[in-house]
Amino acid sequence: MRWGWTVQSCIPRRPALVLALLALLLLDSPRGASAQSETEPLLPQPLTLRVPPLQTVNEEELLRVTVQVEGAQGRTRVFVDGLPPGAHWDEAARTLTFQPDFIQGGWRHEVTFTAQDSRATAQTRMTIAVRDTVRPPEPRIIGSEELPGTLRLTVEQPTDAWLDSPGYAGRTFPAVVSVPLAASAGYPMPVTVRLHGVGNWPPGTQVSPDRFVIEPSDPNLTYWWGYAESLPRSQSLAGPVPPYTTRRVLALLEWVLRTYPGADPERVFVEGDSMGGAGALALGLLESRHFAGVFARHAQPVARAHRPWRLAQLSSLWGMPEEEVPDADGLGVWSRLDLTRALRDEPGARSQFLFLEHGKDDPIIHFGSVVGPSSLTGVSFYEMLQTQHIGHVAVWDEGGHVETDPWLGPRWWDRGWNPRADAQTLLRRDLAFPAFSRSSWDGHPGSGGNGRQPWRNDSGYAGDPKVAGDTGWDGDVAGMLNRSLRWDTRQLVDTHGRFALPLRAVIGPGVTDSPVVDVTPRRVQRFRCLPGERIRWTFGKASGTVTAASDGTVTVPRLRLGAEWTQLVLERG
Repeated sequence: MRWGWTVQSCIPRRPALVLALLALLLLDSPRGASAQSETEPLLPQPLTLRVPPLQTVNEEELLRVTVQVEGAQGRTRVFVDGLPPGAHWDEAARTLTFQPDFIQGGWRHEVTFTAQDSRATAQTRMTIAVRDTVRPPEPRIIGSEELPGTLRLTVEQPTDAWLDSPGYAGRTFPAVVSVPLAASAGYPMPVTVRLHGVGNWPPGTQVSPDRFVIEPSDPNLTYWWGYAESLPRSQSLAGPVPPYTTRRVLALLEWVLRTYPGADPERVFVEGDSMGGAGALALGLLESRHFAGVFARHAQPVARAHRPWRLAQLSSLWGMPEEEVPDADGLGVWSRLDLTRALRDEPGARSQFLFLEHGKDDPIIHFGSVVGPSSLTGVSFYEMLQTQHIGHVAVWDEGGHVETDPWLGPRWWDRGWNPRADAQTLLRRDLAFPAFSRSSWDGHPGSGGNGRQPWRNDSGYAGDPKVAGDTGWDGDVAGMLNRSLRWDTRQLVDTHGRFALPLRAVIGPGVTDSPVVDVTPRRVQRFRCLPGERIRWTFGKASGTVTAASDGTVTVPRLRLGAEWTQLVLERG
C-alpha cells in the first residue's frame, strides 16, 4: 500500500473502505487525542534547571547569568555551590554575577546549581572559565639565601601601565619572598602578605618554616593604595587614582600561588603595622576575596581622619579630601578608603575576620582612629564592627606606637591562640566561622577625653606611653572586644538545610560568669538564606527563631557561652 495516496483519490472507487479508513484516521488524529485528554489528568512536568553549560569571561569584566527553573510546584529554592571567590548569587533574582579581578585569570570553576520544590530536586552544573587577559610583567628572582627550613628570595618587580602610572611604568620595586622548604601540593602551607610601615624597609631576616611570607615594598608611602595616573607628568592630579600599589601586592600574591603548589590559596592572610596596618585593613576588606583574615596593628581605618601632616602628604597622591578625586571605579578615593563605609556597603568586607591592636597613648595613629565617628558614615570603626556583626578581636592598652603598655608589657592578652594555625579554632577562606558581637565580656574602649590630657589634632588625647595611667582617653585603659570566644571548625556542618558549629568561652581560674554574645555565621558556603527567611535555632537547651536580614545573614542574639562546647544549630523554618 502506498502511504502517499490521498483520500480524495479513493472516494469514487471503494466507498466502504474509505469510510473505514476515515474512522481510523479520526481515532489517531490530534483531535481525538485532545478529546481523550479531557478525561485523563496530564502528567506533571519534571523539575528542570536551564543553565548554560559553559560561560567564559575576561578578567575585570562582568559576567551575569540568570537561571531558569521549569516545572516547579510550590515554593522553590535554588542553591549554588562552588562559586568562584568574589562571585555573588542572588537567589531572589536567580542571577549569578561575577567580575574576576586581574589575578583570577586562567582558572576554571565548576559551579553546581540545585533546585528544590515540594516534590523533587534537580541539579546541573556550569563551568566558568576566566580568560587571562590582564598580564602584568612577572617578578624576577635576583637572589636567594637558604635559611633553616626556608628559602629566602630577593625579588625584583617590574611595572607596566597596569601596575604603575603611564609616566612611571617600567620602573622596578624590590620585594622579598620566603618559601618554606617543607611545603608541597600534598602538604600546603598558609601564606602571609606582610606590609611594612613608614621607614621599615627593607624587612629583617625573620622567617618562618611553616608559612610563605610575601614582603612587598611601598617606597612612595602610598599607604598601600596608589596615586593619580597623571603623576609624575602633571602635579594637577587630573584623572583617576587607580590602586597601583594594591595591584602590585596582588600580582606578587598571584605569582607565589602559581609558582609554588605548596602555597595554600585558602589560607592567605595579610598583616601590617602603622602604614602597613592601614594597608592590611584596606587589602583585607576591599580585596576580601583573596584573604582568610587580617592582622592589623596601629592601623588608621578612616583615611580622612589621618593627622594633618599625613593628610597633606597623601593629598599630593590622591588629591584633597574635599575634591574626592575618583578611583579607577568612580568612587572618591578618600571615601573608598573610609573602611567604615566598606563594612557598611560591601558584602565581601562584612565576611572578613579582623584582629586589631591599638595603643591609647599612640601619638602617631591616635585612638580616635577607631573610636571616633567617621565624617562620611557618622559611625566609628569599632561601632561598625559591632552593628554590622563583623568577625573581629580588638585589643587596646596604654602602649604607644612602638612602646608597649607600661603596666602590662608586650602581648599581655596573648594566650597562645592563633587562628592562622590553630588545630580547632581556625580561619580558611572556604569555611564558615562565627562573628561574635556585643559580648558581655567586652571592655569599654571609650570615645572621648577624661580630662588628664588636652586634645591635640595630631595625637588626640594620648599621653606619655612610658607613664602608666596618664592616658587622656576615657573608657578602660586596657581591654578587648570578643576575648576568649572560640569555635570548633573541625565539627562544622554547612549544608543546604542545616548549619551547625560548636562554640565555647575560655573561662580562666576565678572567673565566675560566662559571656552572653550575639552570633552571626559568616562565609557560609551552603546554608545561604533569603532575606526575611525564618530560621530555627537551638543552642543547648535554648531555642528560638530568627529572621534573616536584608543581605541574608542570620544573627542569633544573646547566647550564653559556657566552658564546654555547645553546638549552635540553624535549620530552615
